[in-house]
Amino acid sequence: MAIDKIQSESINLADNFAFTGTVSGAGGDNTPAFMAYLSSSQSISNTTSTKLIFQTEVFDTDSAYNTSDGLFTVPSNEGGKYFFKFATRLTNWNTSQVQLYSIINGSTDKLLFENGDAHGDNNSFAQSGIVNLSAGNTVGVYFWQNGGNGAVLRSGEQNSFFSGYKLIGV
Repeated sequence: MAIDKIQSESINLADNFAFTGTVSGAGGDNTPAFMAYLSSSQSISNTTSTKLIFQTEVFDTDSAYNTSDGLFTVPSNEGGKYFFKFATRLTNWNTSQVQLYSIINGSTDKLLFENGDAHGDNNSFAQSGIVNLSAGNTVGVYFWQNGGNGAVLRSGEQNSFFSGYKLIGV
């Protein structure tokens, strides 16, 4: 006997279901998606916002992250809500203030903002969040510190990275 309509009151969602047809409209592929990291150290000037250039990609499904300018650019027809995460690790710093943040389209508005201080070794700063983007929008990660000139971020995939993926279209 074929069932052509089921009411939600009669379904036990804890049961297992075997579908023989096609289910559409569920899930997604969460692309574009990328992850890049600092493969060599980057010097951060004193009291200056410095764009971080994550030089090595782990993956980039749509070639949307540029390893030469550090920007993720939303591809055509891929506007929507995006999840981003970025982090840095510091070595032997002594500052009274550190800021790690993202900027969309070069704006002065800081998004996904992390603020703190760093004293000693292995200080980590990380931030993640969801932002709504349109095709062509760019996202970059920036770092500001006041501990002196030539401060260096740790390189390596586990230390300093930038990643993101599309959650849903608009």
